[in-house]
Amino acid sequence: MLMRAPLRANRNRQQVVRQATVPAPVGGWDAVSPLAAMPDDHAVQLDNWFPRPGYVEVRRGHRYHAWDLADNAGPVETLMVWQGKSSSKLFAASVDAVFDVTTRGQSTTEVVSSLNEPYLQWVNFTNAGANYLYFVNGSDAPRHYNGTTWATPSISGITASNAVHINVHKKRIWFTIKDSTKAAYLATDAIAGAATEFELGSNFDRGGYLMAMATWTRDGGSGADDYAVFISSRGQLAIYQGTDPDSAVTWSLIGVFDIAAPIGRRCFERWGNDLLVITVEGVYALSSILAVDTSSQQRLAITQRITNAMTSAARSYGTNQGWQLCVYPKGTQLILNVPTSEFVSGQQYVMNTLTGAWCRFTGQDAACWVNYNDDIYFGGMAGDVYQADTGSADVDQVITAIGETAYNPYKDPGRSKRWTALQPLVISTDNIFPQLGISTDFQSAASLSSQSITTFENSGIWDTATWDSSIWSQDATQINDWTSAPALGKFGAVRFRAQTGGESVSDAAHWGVETWGDAWSTDDFSVEQIVQINGFVLTYETGDYY
Repeated sequence: MLMRAPLRANRNRQQVVRQATVPAPVGGWDAVSPLAAMPDDHAVQLDNWFPRPGYVEVRRGHRYHAWDLADNAGPVETLMVWQGKSSSKLFAASVDAVFDVTTRGQSTTEVVSSLNEPYLQWVNFTNAGANYLYFVNGSDAPRHYNGTTWATPSISGITASNAVHINVHKKRIWFTIKDSTKAAYLATDAIAGAATEFELGSNFDRGGYLMAMATWTRDGGSGADDYAVFISSRGQLAIYQGTDPDSAVTWSLIGVFDIAAPIGRRCFERWGNDLLVITVEGVYALSSILAVDTSSQQRLAITQRITNAMTSAARSYGTNQGWQLCVYPKGTQLILNVPTSEFVSGQQYVMNTLTGAWCRFTGQDAACWVNYNDDIYFGGMAGDVYQADTGSADVDQVITAIGETAYNPYKDPGRSKRWTALQPLVISTDNIFPQLGISTDFQSAASLSSQSITTFENSGIWDTATWDSSIWSQDATQINDWTSAPALGKFGAVRFRAQTGGESVSDAAHWGVETWGDAWSTDDFSVEQIVQINGFVLTYETGDYY
């Protein structure tokens, strides 16, 4: 008799509930690592979130500083600072004129007129006579300002209107001559007079023309020294040492070095005792790249973590005017302005100078940047000047910040997971709770939870509310609420979104009673909304049936 083997009961497959922590992406925006192997504290996307040590926060906004320059006929292409011994002034160039925009307000004074080109290169220069702001543009005669008067210096030996870039080196003013391989310099401490040409063409065997000049302070072994750095449009650096270019005894060529081609006349920026240069391959510090072959330079770029984004932007927008670096010490930021559409729109790649972490700022269409009295300002695309890093809104527009952490398989890349809940570790004013979701398997989440905010309709309006009676907006508080975050996949990333500068802010924070006219209406939100994320806790289930 044939016996049938007994059927085995199917064992129940148990689901396992797990919990994991995800750090805030303080390592910043990562546009170079493979998505499946990105460090946990990096971010696939970090727009308008600034990475601080220990947390990320929504960037601050910007407000009008001066507006309606040149009847809003064109962008503010240049911001300049005159720095005196005990005072300073801020100037803006737009369309065909320079305006004094030192005082915040709508009334601005035109101080230089009939310019052919508002894209100016400028320096501050001090001699025994005065402190000067000195600019050139390659189309008009150079101009300078001594704290009281604007003047046109008399310069011989060159066609002065062809001076397109300017630098101060070893107590001399140097000019870059447009469409040539020549520089020219004035006598020591001179602001006018005979200029002596200095030919650099024999150094540039790649061809091209002289783009710009800068001074690089470094320790040459016997103390700090200032080197004269000239860069060609093809990316060749000619570096000289010495004091008097008229003398072979005191002036000598250190070397010629090849790097990637620079972007724009404003390709140089001093950073401490180093010199940064914007190129089509990234931003480099000269101290780190001159000793290595060009094939190895890209890995030493300070933009290395965002290499793909940087090179893509250079390909797409490299010919647009408006590329610029600006160091902002008060905000611990290095700002790289990227003009995505010339004189129309722009964005900024921003690095935390303390940590080297990057992010991207959107919503600030800047044509130029400058530090003035430790604050940061930018020139807008429609004849306005703005102060940035202030308030909680971009004039009267909300700031939308979007981020996405690195994708994580949680030590088990082969097994599917069902995410169920998410807890952000948030510190915010007004109980702002960001929108949250889980992105899976390298696809950004299609939907997020709703942002919640406790408004402060009864808060005091600046310059209108009664002191010691009206209610101030509340201090920042910690919020650790859980939210549902259903998702299914093998890799997961936290996607988070927050907005500041909404109606609750504008109702409570108009400047004064808007006495400066319609253009000033709802543009200055003095109440600061803070949203900081310190990390996330999430729960998920694993099981063979997923």
